[in-house]
Amino acid sequence: MIFRFDTESLLNYYKGVFTKSALERLTGINQQQLHHYAKGLKKPRLAQSQKIQKALHQLGEELLSVEL
Repeated sequence: MIFRFDTESLLNYYKGVFTKSALERLTGINQQQLHHYAKGLKKPRLAQSQKIQKALHQLGEELLSVEL
């Protein structure tokens, strides 16, 4: 199964999981810009959307390697 989101929907869907501060650390995109994307005030360029996607995929891979 593949979930497809636009950037605005993704940021809003996971807003209870990822703070803007955490997303800034993961992606390197500042919080104000992320806020604009989440509110639909600005649309991210393709490169910015890919940067968010890559950061989340890297986090997912890291979490998959965690053992307790």
